[in-house]
Parts: sequence; C-alpha cells; structure tokens
Amino acid sequence: MTTQFPAEYTTEINRLLREYSSCFWDVMKIELPFRGIRINTLKTSLHQISPGLSAVTKPLPWTNVGFQLTQGGNLGKHPFFAAGLIYLQEPSAMVPVEVLDPQPGELVLDLCAAPGGKTTQILSRMKNLGTLISNDSNPRRVQALARNIERWGSRNCAITIEVPERLAEHFGPVFDRVLVDAPCSGEGTFRTDPSEIKKWSTSFSKRCSVIQDEILWFAGKMVRPGGILVYSTCTFNQLENEGSVMRFLQANPDFSIDPILPQPEFSSGIPVSDGDPNNLNGTIRIWPHLAPGEGHYIARLRKSEADTETRSTRQNFFSNLNAKQQIVYKRFYKTTLRQTTGTKFISPNSPHLVCYGNHLYYIAEGSPPLEGLKIHHWGWWLGTLKGDNFIPSSAFALGVSKEDSQLVLEFTLEDSDLNSYLRGSPIRVPVEMTVDRGWVLATVEGFPLGWGKIVQGRLKSHIPSWLRQS
Repeated sequence: MTTQFPAEYTTEINRLLREYSSCFWDVMKIELPFRGIRINTLKTSLHQISPGLSAVTKPLPWTNVGFQLTQGGNLGKHPFFAAGLIYLQEPSAMVPVEVLDPQPGELVLDLCAAPGGKTTQILSRMKNLGTLISNDSNPRRVQALARNIERWGSRNCAITIEVPERLAEHFGPVFDRVLVDAPCSGEGTFRTDPSEIKKWSTSFSKRCSVIQDEILWFAGKMVRPGGILVYSTCTFNQLENEGSVMRFLQANPDFSIDPILPQPEFSSGIPVSDGDPNNLNGTIRIWPHLAPGEGHYIARLRKSEADTETRSTRQNFFSNLNAKQQIVYKRFYKTTLRQTTGTKFISPNSPHLVCYGNHLYYIAEGSPPLEGLKIHHWGWWLGTLKGDNFIPSSAFALGVSKEDSQLVLEFTLEDSDLNSYLRGSPIRVPVEMTVDRGWVLATVEGFPLGWGKIVQGRLKSHIPSWLRQS
C-alpha cells in the first residue's frame, strides 16, 4: 500500500529538493527505515560483545560508537540491553551529540532529553567526569529517561523536570554546552512512524515553531560565554529549522553559527533568502536518500566570549547522612562491596553522599545546586534507606563492575537461570553461596545486570519490574 502524504508537505519537499525530489520520494515509498545500535563505551566495545549479539552491523560515517543494523532480532529483549551495554537508536539521531562534542569535566545540559538516547550518548562522551543535567518538562516521559540513564550506569547525571524558563532563572549562563533536541512536527520520522503523518499540518508546524523559539531563547540564557548551543529537529521544513535558527540569531546577536564540518552524507542548510547573512549553509541536513538515517536538521551556535566574569553555580557537597544512616549504609558497604577504585569514592565517609528523603545519592564533583527545582534524581541514585536496611538500586548495580562486589553470580548467555533471573524468579545458587549473606551482584558474561539476595539458599531476583522479561 502506497503511503499518502499531505499535499502541503509534498509541495515543501519538492521546493527544498527541486530536481532531486524524485530520489527522496523513491526512498520514502520503497525502502525500509534504517535501524541503528550504539555501544556503551563506559562499559564495553562492539568487538567485545558482538559474538553474543547475533546481529550484523555496518559502521556509520559520523560516529565510531554507533552502527547500522543490517540484520538482527529483537535486541530490546537481549540481556545486553538490560545490562546497559547497547542503546537502540535511529542512526541520524546520533549526529547531534557528535556535533555537540561534550568533553569530560564539563557542565552540560540536555534540555529536552526524554527518552534518553542523546543523554546516554553524552554520558558516554563525558566518561563519568563533569556533570550532565538531563531535563524534560513532561513527568511521564521522565520515567523512560530515568530508566535509560539507570541502565547506562553513569555516575554524573541529575534528572530534572522543569520548563526551560525555570531552569534559566535558576542557573543563569553557566553551561559549557547545551543541547536542544526540540519537539517538532516530525516529518523526518514519517517512515519509521507513519502515525505521525496523521498529526501533521501546516498549523501544527507553526505551533511547533513557536515552542521552539521559546525553548531556544531560554536555552541561550544558560550557555556560558564562549559556550556551545546545539539545536536539532527531526523534521524537514524551513520554518522549524533554518527559520528557527534565523529568528534566534536575530534576537540574540551574541550568538553566531559555528559551521559544522561537511561530509558526503550531510547536506548544507538551505538559506531562507538570497544573500542570507547568517551563513545557514554552516548548518546541516540529513536526508534519507543521501545518508543511512532518517531526517534530521542540526545547527551549532557559539556564544561570544565576554570580558566580565559570569556567576558560577558549581558547589562542593558534604555528606548529610545522620548517624543512623551512616551505620546502615556502612554495614551494607562492608558486607557487600570490595575496597576498589570503583567503590572508594562512595565509601561511607565520602563527602559526596547525600540523602534526599530516604534516597541516597552520589553527587558528582562540581555539580550545581538544584534545590528549588523539581527533581527526579539528584545524582547517581545508590539506593533507599528503610529502617535498619539499605536497599541498593538497579542504578547502583549497573554503575559498578563485578570486581567491586564481594558476591557475584555469573550467568552466560546460554544459562537457563539467566532467563529466570530476568523474569524475577528465584534461583538455586552454588552450595558455597547458600549461607544467607545478603546482596549478590548478578552478571551476564561478566557485565552487571542487577542485584539479588540470598534467602534460605536461593537467590531472589531484585531486577526492577521495568527490566523484567516475560
């Protein structure tokens, strides 16, 4: 069945592509969408896990950690997905973070972060150094965001649930890099999600552009002098792409386009008018008939340097655990973890352990204060203090290595008990582990999956319900 596209959409594509439009329509009507996979370099490499993936991959031209899937089953159900070793992501959606180029030690903001693909990519680039504030204004979407961050095993990310205006009021111009992957009319996703076609209209696109202008305005207020703002959409029309950038630059003369290096798979941005002074051809477009990915638009903007010093919101943290909380966590630490470089910084006397309610967090060095904002997670969520017990979180398990745990139950991919653990079912353990000794780190092929607890000679799975497989 041939897909029917709105007439206004067809007219705009034909105007933008001119003599090349037939190539675009051929691809849209015939070829299947591209699928992609990205490797969590905080934990592994494609070479290390490819024997267990049962997938065929092809390198992508714009990143060395993302690959086109040419063959492969439902990897969302693969144990390596549960272990946070891979992220399934449309190939061109990996480009904005490559353009952002976040560095270890920086303060970075992902302003429209859910469901978390670009956030996890930023975290891999930052190598657990510096701080990422991952934000989304929709509380329901934040649930998916938090789960992907937990799977990723990063230690330097806080999750906020705020509108851009509130964040701009709170932080001011302090971020080294800000990513705005803006809500848009989604024309670039029509192949992957045909239901988006029914939502599309010119009036919808205009509403999106108004929202984008507001988000960009406040995003610009949070970039430090000399910092970088990257704007991206998954749509084609100029109103939401080059038009949004033009309107932002006109309202913010302290920003300018920082040209993105061209490569064969990228097309230049299309000037809105002849003699456009803002060098929009330094922004890029990704078209599905030219690149192994769906539609995207990306612009990198740089804020001018300033002579005056801007205020900094970075602060040092000092543990606020009370005496009882210290005792409870210390008991867990001594009975569950080993003294390693991977656990030293979360030892009971660490100044970066902070309790909010009964949740225990590790707050990364140099993190900004968040009090006054709506928070989902303040940092790396280690677990929950309940009376005399400490219940470690799945984020804790996925952020350590098997060498950090005193008791480890190792599964292979062929192990039938692995499926039982992923279902949340109890498991028989080796005789030497049958003494009720508490928490055990479950792993698959050496990579942490989650916690279990030995009770009466059996391991009770503590993998969270959202990661369980039927």
